Amino acid sequence: MKILGSLFTFAVIGICSVFARPEINQKDDTFYYWISDTSYKAMITGVVDKYKNDVTLNPYVVVEGKRYYVNQIGPGAFTNTYVQNINVNSNIESLNISYNAFHNANNIRTITLNTSKVTADAGAFDGCGTYIGFSGKGTESLINDYAKKLLAGWGLPVNKDYTNISDFNRKQALYQLAKVVHDNFNINDKIAYPSNVASVLALKQGNYLGIARAFRILALNMGFQYNDVHVGGDGYRFYWNYVYVNLNGSKRWYNVDILHSNFPESYSSKIFANTRKQKSVLEEAYSGSHDVNPDEWIIFNNQYGYSGEKKYTPEVENFDDWLIRNRAGVRDN
Repeated sequence: MKILGSLFTFAVIGICSVFARPEINQKDDTFYYWISDTSYKAMITGVVDKYKNDVTLNPYVVVEGKRYYVNQIGPGAFTNTYVQNINVNSNIESLNISYNAFHNANNIRTITLNTSKVTADAGAFDGCGTYIGFSGKGTESLINDYAKKLLAGWGLPVNKDYTNISDFNRKQALYQLAKVVHDNFNINDKIAYPSNVASVLALKQGNYLGIARAFRILALNMGFQYNDVHVGGDGYRFYWNYVYVNLNGSKRWYNVDILHSNFPESYSSKIFANTRKQKSVLEEAYSGSHDVNPDEWIIFNNQYGYSGEKKYTPEVENFDDWLIRNRAGVRDN
């Protein structure tokens, strides 16, 4: 292998925060690397052939007979390349994706995460193309880690205990999160995977279902419990979130429709719509082109919307049936 000198000096600042001594620049047939002879770790810093369509991240690179184990995609590693499909080898123990790793990587189509532990710095996917999609067993790890990084960046709690707080404080926290999602995410059903939570979080855009899923995942990573927030909709075009409030000892479910709500700077209970209000919101959105029947509203039992996700049975069911089956309370009408 050929030592590359200062080929990637532009990344030294970011790399120094990862390795104590980034001493050697190396390459193989596919990637350029920074390697450390103290930790025996390797960071991918670039693609050798920028016109190559498909690349595989192998678990290690060999230098002078020594193995250096790949554990990071560095800043700018895929910038301005023509790579479309990235396959992460299942033998990679863990993988972190650095800030701006995919900046201007407009051709990326699929990232298949075959390793179970994947993390990403906030901004890892800023500036990447809208074709990007995620699959593989590491997708859920990536989603939940990235959700926590986004929450921290917005100044919101991570893994807080919401089980013993008042309903008012619970609603305040959900309002704050809903407002952040409303302010930072855009509706766009033209991206390649608009209901895949990984793509929606990465791009901060998606369709109604994708953004509702993103809100739920963010809420869970804030510290809300699995059955505190769900994703539902009319099964036709619009999707939103169900949240519960324990009103006078009676669990009642409200609709939080982030994309059809207005958010003043201070807390407003108006975003927590009962059935009648949500029905009127949808009737206005449809402008008479579709009948709105709350009896037909649905709930999703799956969470993430990516290829290969564990399937629940049923994946989707009638919301009223779900409430009865789970003895989960009633809708606020």
